[in-house]
Amino acid sequence: MPTQKRDQLETLTAQIEEMWAHQDTLFTHLNETNGWGQKHGPDWTFADVPYHLAYCNRDIVVRGLELGPDYPEAEQELLASLEALNAWNARKFGERPSDQTVAQSLGQLANSRQAIRRITARMNDADLARPCWQPVFMGWGTATNLLMFCLTHDWSEFTQLRIHMGLSEPTPSPAITQAYLGAMLSFFPMFLNSEAANGPFTTVMAFTDPDVGAWTIEVADGAASLSYGAGENPDLVLMQSSEIFEKSFRGIHNPADAIQSGEVQVSNLESLATFGQLFPM
Repeated sequence: MPTQKRDQLETLTAQIEEMWAHQDTLFTHLNETNGWGQKHGPDWTFADVPYHLAYCNRDIVVRGLELGPDYPEAEQELLASLEALNAWNARKFGERPSDQTVAQSLGQLANSRQAIRRITARMNDADLARPCWQPVFMGWGTATNLLMFCLTHDWSEFTQLRIHMGLSEPTPSPAITQAYLGAMLSFFPMFLNSEAANGPFTTVMAFTDPDVGAWTIEVADGAASLSYGAGENPDLVLMQSSEIFEKSFRGIHNPADAIQSGEVQVSNLESLATFGQLFPM
């Protein structure tokens, strides 16, 4: 009987394991410095991060992979807006006991990771196409979508925590950063203001991280598309690091200040205004 291929699966799970190792590096630092009480944005502390990661792993990734196409229709909650996602997170934090310790949250996170390992150990590359429910901005997708959510969500939460801790290391592999940026940039076509799309407009989003590359967002005929690579003769080029992009995307800083400081390099300010009209997200 031929051995079922696992090449794609093992590449993806190795990337997830890398991000877990990076998260643990930060968690170890916080344990050693007793830094869990520090502020993480306006609402969280650092202690909230492992709890958040644990319930996202458990309730989105593990549950989706376990149930696959048998996910009960009555439980197919779709978080299709930021408001819905924020309300879901608030509900999950409301389920946390008031006396829960960081150690308990870290234990829940470790358990959720082990569950993902157990499930993926039974899978092969063919299983990646198995239908699965992914509630965050998607609905029905595949096992690949769930594992990619795990990877990109881990990248984002790790990077935000590292920023708030004032650290520049560890650094994820370029392929992981590339996967995250591609996932986030895919939202731009979804939020196109078609009323402002009066003609063709091409934007190149270029990143300074080694081996990460650039993406092209092209508007034509009232629709927008995203492709990897730098398009020719763009109307606008935005160049920045992935960390600066994350800070803008998550509201950690004011994008206008990043442009003023040169952290985001803009090829044409008039075209930037048009871009803002096209993508008011």
